[in-house]
Amino acid sequence: MRFPTTQWQIVEHLKDGSDEDRRRALGDIINLYGAPLMAFALRHSHGTRTTEDCEDSVNDFFVRCIEGGILAHADKARGRFRSFLVTSFRYFLLNERRSKQTQRRHPSGGFVSLATLREEMGAALEPRSNETPEDAFHRVLRRAQFDRVLAEFDSRCRAAGNDVMFRMFLLRDVRPAREGVPPPAYAGLAGTLGLASENAANKVALAAREEFRQLLFDAVGRDCTTSEEARAECEQILATALTQG
Repeated sequence: MRFPTTQWQIVEHLKDGSDEDRRRALGDIINLYGAPLMAFALRHSHGTRTTEDCEDSVNDFFVRCIEGGILAHADKARGRFRSFLVTSFRYFLLNERRSKQTQRRHPSGGFVSLATLREEMGAALEPRSNETPEDAFHRVLRRAQFDRVLAEFDSRCRAAGNDVMFRMFLLRDVRPAREGVPPPAYAGLAGTLGLASENAANKVALAAREEFRQLLFDAVGRDCTTSEEARAECEQILATALTQG
């Protein structure tokens, strides 16, 4: 049976699935939400806690999700899963701060490694002075969603024997936007990628952009209630992910 793909289906497997399903479900949630929750914790601390303390808090939260049943209270009828998760994490941090002694119970090495997240996310993980913890969470989540779809796009292009399409998207759309430089000309890209002409490069770029946007829409749409909501979320993801830092 194909493993479920929507966040609410994953939560249901975490609640009621087999041990194998629960491990896979928790892994999926950690992979998507580890970095956004770290960004929330870093911003929430306002410099009053070390980055290591924030890392511990995220790992302890995931332990509580398993052992304390936090996710058992998640209810699709109450709204989007991400809203439930960030609200639960805020309460967790407040309760943790009030506690006189917090017993660290996360496994050796933890679920989430700050060093690994920084390697993957770079400057995007660092909090901005003008944003709330919730803003930081959503910004990093959108960056993480983009990167997951980008990895899927890479895999699909390779499987189809068309890695030129992925490289075109990376060189023309992603890297220039993230590095704050003008996109390279199609003539130069044609030479770099072994294409016949500037016009051929332009067509590959348009096809790559269209295919990536469809993959992004499909991924986002699994957790949106309407097409309009999914399209709006896609635009926010693109605006967030295709910026410097």
